[in-house]
Amino acid sequence: MYGPAIVYALQRIESRVILGAAVIDDILAMLLLGVVVSLQGGGDLEWQHLLFVLGGAVGFIAVVGFVGTRAMRKKSHWLEAPINPLSPLTIVLALCLGLAFLSTKFGLAAIIGAFLAGMIASETRQRESLEHQTQPLLALLTPFFFVLTGAKIELALLASADALWMLAVVTLIAIVSKLGGGFLGALALGKRSALIVGVGMIPRGEVGVVIASLGLASGVFSPKMYAVIVAMSLLTAMITPPVLAVLLKRSKDD
Repeated sequence: MYGPAIVYALQRIESRVILGAAVIDDILAMLLLGVVVSLQGGGDLEWQHLLFVLGGAVGFIAVVGFVGTRAMRKKSHWLEAPINPLSPLTIVLALCLGLAFLSTKFGLAAIIGAFLAGMIASETRQRESLEHQTQPLLALLTPFFFVLTGAKIELALLASADALWMLAVVTLIAIVSKLGGGFLGALALGKRSALIVGVGMIPRGEVGVVIASLGLASGVFSPKMYAVIVAMSLLTAMITPPVLAVLLKRSKDD
């Protein structure tokens, strides 16, 4: 399925660190957005309400993530209880929709529940078959997501010098903060590996675009800020692959 170069890259310890850190980073970003959305509505900031929302969100993620993954690790055979080749996929999709709905009841974005469902499904013994069975769904739905995302952007908002300056500043902050944080956090692996981790953490990717869309829909972001965030996500996603490829090649040669 993957070429030798990709397999080599995925097997490196830096890749595992990047993937693990990216999961935590995405959860924290979605959690923060969920808290911000829950506090929308004007008025003064009430710390008791903030702590209540934050505690409920953290508790929901911790309980569902911990209990769900442990349960699936031990009892994934029940996914095959209905005798049908697609039974695991049907049940996992139902779990995904159910957790997405439940997460909204905790004041969080539906994507958090869906994300947790994916984490739970990854612990089942049917993981590879589920990944294969969801490919048609990805091929169908992914283009719709990016088309809708692009349709929400008003390119005229990025035509001004002020918007371009804001885009440059936001992109620079995204690159420096992720590169610096990843590098410092992975120094125990050595400077070269820490640099690989730092560069690997730079892209904001589709999760950043999803969060921007949720922020726009909930009124957290203005149309101009939404356009800037999506453009920043695209820029960081384009910059990283060639730099990371060079670093991995040099590391392999060493």
